[in-house]
Parts: sequence; structure tokens; C-alpha cells
Amino acid sequence: MTSNYDNIRNDEKRKEAILDKALKLLGKMYSDRTHFVFELLQNAEDAGASRVLFQLFEDKLEVCHDGRLFDEKDVRGICGVGEGTKAEDLTQIGKFGIGFKSVYAYTTTPEIHSGNESFRIENYVRPYAVQQREIGDSGTTLFVFPLNKEDVEPAIARREISVRLRKLSARTLLFLRKIKEIEYRLPDGMDGVYLRDVATRGGAREVTVIGQNNGKDESESWLIFERPVEVPDPAEDCPRHVPVEIGFRLENNEKEHRDEVARVTDSKLVVYFPTEKETRFGFLIQGPYKTTPARDNIPKEDDWNATLVGETACLISEVLPQLKDLGLLSISLLEALPIRMDDFPPGSMFYPIVVSVREALAAKELLPTDDGSFVSARNAKMASAEWLRRQLREEQLSLLYKTESKWISGEVTERGRHDLWKYIREELEVEEITPDSFSRKTDSTFFKSQTDQWMVDLYRQLLNQKALWKKGAGSYWDSDGPLRKKPFIRLEDGSHVRPFDDDDRPNAYVSTVRAPDSVLPIVKAEIAKDDEARRFLSDLKVPEFDIVAEVIEHVMPKYTLTTLPTLDEHQRDIEKITEAFKTDSQEKRARLKRTLQESPFVLVGSHTSGDVIYRKPNDLYFQDDTLEMYFSGNTEVGFVSSVYQGTVLEILKDIGVSEDVRIHRKSPDYRGVVKIRDWHGSHERGLCGFDPDIQVEGLAYALKSATIEKSVFIWNCIAIPNAECIRGTVERSSRQTYENSSKEERVSESFGCLLRQSQWLPGTDGQLHYPSELCLNDLPDQLERNEKLAEMLGMKKDVVAKLAEEAGIPTEDIDLLRRYPEEFSQWKAQMVAREEKPVFPTRTVTNPERRQERITEQLADGPKKEYEDRERSVRTTRRIIDPALWLKEQYTNDDGQMVCQICKEEMPFRKRDGQYYFEAVEAFSHDYMPMEHEAQFLALCPLCAAMYK
Repeated sequence: MTSNYDNIRNDEKRKEAILDKALKLLGKMYSDRTHFVFELLQNAEDAGASRVLFQLFEDKLEVCHDGRLFDEKDVRGICGVGEGTKAEDLTQIGKFGIGFKSVYAYTTTPEIHSGNESFRIENYVRPYAVQQREIGDSGTTLFVFPLNKEDVEPAIARREISVRLRKLSARTLLFLRKIKEIEYRLPDGMDGVYLRDVATRGGAREVTVIGQNNGKDESESWLIFERPVEVPDPAEDCPRHVPVEIGFRLENNEKEHRDEVARVTDSKLVVYFPTEKETRFGFLIQGPYKTTPARDNIPKEDDWNATLVGETACLISEVLPQLKDLGLLSISLLEALPIRMDDFPPGSMFYPIVVSVREALAAKELLPTDDGSFVSARNAKMASAEWLRRQLREEQLSLLYKTESKWISGEVTERGRHDLWKYIREELEVEEITPDSFSRKTDSTFFKSQTDQWMVDLYRQLLNQKALWKKGAGSYWDSDGPLRKKPFIRLEDGSHVRPFDDDDRPNAYVSTVRAPDSVLPIVKAEIAKDDEARRFLSDLKVPEFDIVAEVIEHVMPKYTLTTLPTLDEHQRDIEKITEAFKTDSQEKRARLKRTLQESPFVLVGSHTSGDVIYRKPNDLYFQDDTLEMYFSGNTEVGFVSSVYQGTVLEILKDIGVSEDVRIHRKSPDYRGVVKIRDWHGSHERGLCGFDPDIQVEGLAYALKSATIEKSVFIWNCIAIPNAECIRGTVERSSRQTYENSSKEERVSESFGCLLRQSQWLPGTDGQLHYPSELCLNDLPDQLERNEKLAEMLGMKKDVVAKLAEEAGIPTEDIDLLRRYPEEFSQWKAQMVAREEKPVFPTRTVTNPERRQERITEQLADGPKKEYEDRERSVRTTRRIIDPALWLKEQYTNDDGQMVCQICKEEMPFRKRDGQYYFEAVEAFSHDYMPMEHEAQFLALCPLCAAMYK
């Protein structure tokens, strides 16, 4: 039955009150006046419509839907303000009393045709009956909105409404329950249609919305979860619960042939339709929130809105496990969650949802792992390097961290997915394992639990992780890699050692051919045979096994133990040493020599105790009659055993066993200076080869137990070669340049004093005397005569020495004259000859008259001296004569010596060809001798020639 429009319109009291409300609200409702489109869709949804058609004409907009028919309550509601039948009904979307008034932005006389109701509304609240229109089969209710608003021209209205309709999208249908199709048609022929399809997927609705807008297709699939919320004080005809919903957009991963959740960037809060409130989630949330009339804000402090946010927080916690069960819990889903904490400060409206997500991920197994399973944040680990995830599986992680841990998927990296990585690290507090932290966490127990293949894989990875095992420079900025101090080298017996000890000596060796009786720690062959593992061990500088290492690490240490090796064992050790000495490596040979020199492994020869005794090479001498005589009775000195032969003796000599008495003295430099001390502000040196710190091994004992044989040896072989170290001069200065230095005479304490203050020199009486008691002539002939040594020792001077001292001639020279008289006579004759002048050459003239005639003829026929004027006067006739040849013949005597005509001395220089160098000096000038002739030249030495000129 048609409503009584007159009664409704003539209710003056009601009309005035409602009209007042409408006039106050209209100007404040919407910033965008085309928002009425959503209000009409809301009303259609509330009416249970499944299809809505918007048809825009030149002068009007018609909206048709197939929802339930209007009755009188609806008429009163649409003509009222805030008094609709849904005013307090939170289960309904639109409110005819307020939302419908948005149409008055474009019209003043809307018409409604629905069943028996056909009326026009004037002045917002006054219904008038109109001619009923035929709607057809496409709908049950028709709204007609003439574009007759005075302040909005029809063309502007058409344009604005057209833009709004074209901006509708398939997502408009997403959270509706009834409407499945929205269509629009525009005056210019453009149109669009949007469809919604719903299917059940687990505990969620899978909603597919498709559309065609201006010829362009669009399609989206969504998974929507809901949770019922109890309505406070519901009306009798309203449901007791309304839903809050979460929608996740689905995309098809063509590569993996599966759906996955995709993060959305436009995530405004939905109150059935999008509001202006940005949530910043990567998914959509929807609920019957209380909004401002324009739907551009959501009151945060509103209790009902806070309830809806809290219920949504509970829903998200329930949804995540369901998504896991549906196979949709992936890294892309995690990225859609509220992980960018700057967007969600504490106290913000949606912060409870953020907290709920964080608590769920921390406690529930919701984080994807690299093995396809899931783990809670409490039991999760992140790896900074892919190889760590491969190397450390659940078994290794459990050993290291004492919990059942798993790796989070390797898709989460600091660079690739920084926001998610940061959220997991900082908000979920998941530890990130780095190669460095892993290395520091390991211990012997951990490595012992791993298989050989695991160790091989580790070595392969470490090949490119030098920072973990490098040798540092010992500074804070360049320290050793953490693994260098860890026992991660597996040996043949299954034990584990550090690669090097604290002195950087190797604790393990890589074997190529294992020695049968070797006790050297060898890297397990099963591991070392892998090429990459072996390359890593090589880069680590783990040495190849060799006999040198065997000797150094395991043979030599035996000789420092309480129980020493037997003779048979020692013989085998010597064979190893001999073999080790054959190495071609200079570095290994040097290491071997240093070790042997510092080790007491050399068997000592016969001694009184009869025990097996080993000593260091530098403490022993080769067996020699002279040395045994010198050291006789000295128990501190030993001789090598006679068991050593051939090559072994050469090795012993090379490492320090001596065949001569060891004399320790500093060598002088080219000036004969011996550096004694060179400290800052204190410098001291010995002059003329004097070293006051000289030490002669066994000298003190030999002098105390002196015999004739010992005295001869000490005198000839020790004292004479080192006589300059008995007594000498020491220079001191506070400056390195020895400016303002002081000098003092000093006798060396351990050498000079011993020799000067001991009774060790045999005299003519056959007794031993102090040196000061004898002169050289008192010594036996076996002692070489040496005046320098006698003087150093302070011995008495004999007659010859006294004469030499008076004459200022060294006694050594006199002794040399006495021993070589013939050689001295020859040398003396040469010296005398050198002091006499050479015989001046003369030529006898048999016929002086004839010679004078010839010279006169030669002068008459000889060319005159001629000169030419050039830049200087040049003599041109000199080449006619050769005075040098003539002079050489005239002034060379019978001994082949050419003599200067003035000083009568032999020409002092010879040329390279052996001929004498002299100068042919012209005696007469052109004025006195105008003709060219050799006789006018003199043969002069360079000095006389210079003086003559």
C-alpha cells in the first residue's frame, strides 16, 4: 500500500525539527560531493541488492538496484535526518537520514520508485506522490536524480559524476556481501561493469573481483578472513554480531605455479568502502567503524572503534597460522605485515595490530625457513652469508646454541629485503649469525661431532673466507682471524688441533707420502685428498709433511725429557736427521739447523760415568789429540762420540761442533776499530783490534793445569793470533762521533790477565814461569818467537830487543834480517843502485874536423825556418826533421836508461809502450839558428823542461 505522503509532509513539528537538522548538516557532510555514489551503494547493499546500475543522462542520473522494496518506514527514513530505521543499527552500512542527503549536492527533487512507492522529495524532507514508472525486470527500485541544483550547472554535474563512476574499480565490491555487479553508462557512450565472485578457501572467503572500465580489463583475487564482534545493545531486529575483516591480495606466481600474498601500497581503512584513513598496512582491514559523515576520519578515542581495532588484532593473530596451512605464509606475506616501525609509533590507532603480529611471530612457528618449514622467532637464526646456511644445519645450530634452531629463509637479506631483515633483527630480536660470530662460537666438542665430509665442505668454504683464519699483524686493527686459535684441523687419529701454536709453529702437516714410523700430526687423508680442501690448507700455510718437520717437532723434544733415548733409538734419530739435511728448501734447512743447534742430542764420547749423555753441538768438540791435550782434565768440555762417521760428522760441524778451540771475540772494522758499547750517551770502542771482552774456552783451566805441551799450544795457536786483545786502548765518548773522547789502556780480564798472571811459560830450567820472569830467549824453540806477544805479556827484553828499542827498529825486522841474510844483501844492493845517478851517455868522435865540416854542410843545405801568418804564427818546416828520435839515440846509456841533459837523472816516467817520456826542447831561437837541425834540441825531463822554458 502506498504511504500517506500528506501525513508525513504535514507533520509540522517533525518537519521543522528535521529541516533544521538537515540545513545544518548538509554543508559539512562531504568534501567530495560525488561521494553520494558510495552512499547509494551502501543503501543498495543494506537493501540486499545483488546488482546496481548507474545510468547518467544529460539532465539526470538514474540508479537502479534489485533489492527489497520500500515501505513507509523507508519513506520516513529517507525524508528524515538521523531518524532512519538504521540510526542505531551498526549492522547496516548507510543511514537514509544522513547518507542519502548527499544526493542534494546535485539535485533538489530526487524521485524514488520502488514497488507501490513512487514519490519526489522537496526541501530535503517533503515527499510528494509522482507518476509511477515502469522499472522492468532489471531491478526493483529506481532512484532518479534531476541535475537541477541551482549552484551546479548540469554540465559540471555530468562531468564530476562521470569522473567518479569511471574511478570506481573492481575493489569497490570487495567487502560487500550482497552486491555482485555494478554497472555504469555515461552520456558519451562510455561504460563499465564490475563483478564479484566468492568461493570458500579454508576458513576464508576467496573473493575475485573483475571489471572492465572504458575497455580495460582488471581483475584481483583476495582472501578475506573475518571475526565476529558482539554489538552492544542491539535493536530487536538486528544481528547480535558484526564482522571485522582482513583482506590479503593474492597474485599468481607463474614461476612456482602457486598463489602468494602480495603487499598492497594503497591500504586505506575500509568501512565497507574505502575511507580517507590510511592504515599503512600491506593488506586491508574492514569493519563497521564510526566515521565522520564525510568518511574522511575515524575517531580514535571512540570506544567502539577501539574495540574493532582490538578484535582485528586478535583476528590477525588467528589468520597467520591459517595462511600457513593454506600454503600462503611466505616472505611476500611477511612483507605485507606491519614491519616498518616508523609507520606505527606506540599509541597510534592501529598499534595493537602491530603488537599482535609481533607476538604471533615471536611465539608461533610462522617464519619461513630455508628448508621449507617454519620456525618461531625465539628459535630462529639469520645467516649473513649463504654458505653458513648450507654449512650449519639444525644439528650444528643445536650444538652451537643449545636450542632447536632453524635458519630463516635465505630470501631475507640486509640488502635485498632490508625492511623485513631489520624488523626480524630488531623487533623480533632474531640473532644474525656471521662468519665471524660462528667462528668464535666453535670449540673442540663441536668439531669432533662433525663428519669428515662436513669438514671438507667447511675447508672449501674457508678458502674464500681469509679474514677468518688470516695471520694478523698483532695490532688491534689487524689481529689474527678467530679460527686461527680454534681446533678445527682434523688429524688422522680423529683429534683436532689449532693450525699453529702460540709461537706460530705448525701443529699439523699435510702428508703426501706418510713416513712409516712418523709421529708427526698429519691432517686426515680423507679430508686432505679433496682438491679444494687441500688448497685451503695450503693457503693457511699448513706445511706439507716432511722429514724436517718430523725431526723438529718429534725427534728433538725427546732429548729434553727425563728419560733419554737409547743408543738404538738415537741411531734411528740420526738417520732421520741425515735425511732431513738433504732438503732443497733453504727455509726448512735454516729451521732445522736452528733447532739442532739448540737441542742436546749429540752423543758424548767416552767419559768416566759410563752413562749415555747428550749435549748441544756448541758444547762439544771433535775428537783430536791436540784438543784432548788442551782440555785434558776439564770435565766441562766434551767430545763427540766415535760412533759418528762420514756425513754425520759434516752435519755436526755445520751445526756447531768445533774442531778448534772456541774463541769469542768481536771482529774489527776496516779501521781496526772494535765496537764495545754503542748506547745513547755512552759509546766505547777498542782501537787497533783490541777487544777487552775476548773469551777463550777452557783457557783458565788449561793455564791452571799447564804442561809444556799445553804452553806450546796456547802460545802458538791462541796467544799469537790474538795478541792485540791482550792489552790495548779503549776510547770512550758521550757522542757517537767520539768528539771530546778519552782514552785508557786496558788489559782484557778473561784473556790478557789470565795470560800475564799465570805460571805457564816454560823456562830454561824446565819449570813454568810467569811471563814477566822470562825473556824471549828463555823460551824453548817450540814456541814461535814473537816480540809483539812478548811485549803484550810484559816479558823481559833481551839484548836484541834493547838495541832495537834504542835504534828505533822493530825487533821483528832484526829477526827477519837474521833469518834471511842473502835476500837482505840483494835488497841492499838494489837500494844503493837506486841512490846513484845513471851514467850520462857520451859518443867518441874519431875525426872532429870532418864532423864539423859535415855539420856546416848540413846547416848550409838545411831549410830555413819558415812561418805563415794565420790566426796565429805557425811553423811549417818543423816536420822536415825528427829531433825526438835523434835525442833518444844520443842520450840513452848502455844500461838502457835515458838521461836528462840538465839534471843528469834517469827520465822519471815511461809511456804505456815502455818508452821514456821526455821533452825535446829547442835551444836556439830563429834569430840565432835560422836553419832546421836536430842538434839544436835538448832531451829534458818534464821538470827540467818546465824550468828551462
